[in-house]
Amino acid sequence: MSADSPSPPSMTPRSLTRIALIAGIALLLIAAPIAGLLAWEPVEEGNVKVVKKWGATTGTVFEPGAHLVNPVAQSTVSLSVRPQSYTMSSSTGEGDKQGDDAITVLTQDGLRTDIDVTVRYRIDQSKAVNFYRNYRTLDTAEERLIRPSIRSVLRTEAGRLPVTVIYTGEGQTQLKAAAEKELSNEFAQAGIILEAVQIRNVELPGEYAQAVEQKEITEQRRQQKQDELAVEELEAERKRIEAQGQADANRILAESLSDEVLAQKYIEKLDETDTVYIPVGDGGYPQFVRSLDGDSSSDSSTDSDTNSTSN
Repeated sequence: MSADSPSPPSMTPRSLTRIALIAGIALLLIAAPIAGLLAWEPVEEGNVKVVKKWGATTGTVFEPGAHLVNPVAQSTVSLSVRPQSYTMSSSTGEGDKQGDDAITVLTQDGLRTDIDVTVRYRIDQSKAVNFYRNYRTLDTAEERLIRPSIRSVLRTEAGRLPVTVIYTGEGQTQLKAAAEKELSNEFAQAGIILEAVQIRNVELPGEYAQAVEQKEITEQRRQQKQDELAVEELEAERKRIEAQGQADANRILAESLSDEVLAQKYIEKLDETDTVYIPVGDGGYPQFVRSLDGDSSSDSSTDSDTNSTSN
């Protein structure tokens, strides 16, 4: 080596410590934001997060807001606590499963009928850990708890009702009340709040539906006949009253027609017609003339013949 070449700087312990310190600070500055991002655990409204440590639940639940976790040892699972619904229906596209998914039940009188139902529920926020331990997801809870439970309850309760009741509003209310009573406690133990059971439709057996329809038609016809009969009775009563009124009027008129009045009416009509009818009494004399003369024999000639004279 030439005497003029510079010699490399010597590395003293102090300089090595300084370099290590600078590298540590740089590494910290780089890692801190990354660690902060990993530790930042936001929870959106309508959800909660179950905290796990090394894969096991800790019993801690994060409510909506901002939280911090140990990104190395801890993780979280998000669960929706918004209202949910599970529908079983015979109509395609309405239920959670494709095709006819109505609940088939056997009524008290041995007839099969289909029931469409919707179960409204939500996860109990205070029991989110319990729910997660049992079912993990909403889909699992619906398949393992909600679906079999509502089928069992409705089949049991429907077996206590005759078909004539089950399709009425009263029968459906009874089914709803029984289902809500039976399922509320069972759901609560699983960390679920049952909000409502809705009986959407009861599909009657075809032959019974026809019988009900025919009965309704017969009832409508019977009611129509009763209405027609009532109208006829009213019309008959009207005619009877009208006839009675006419009879009373005739009686009053007959009582008011004396011989003098009849004679006067006869005379007034002579100028109004070309044909004159002269009532003839006993002896061939005009009855009115005899009456006007005061002949008492005219009072006994009420059944005498009447002769017609034409001008």
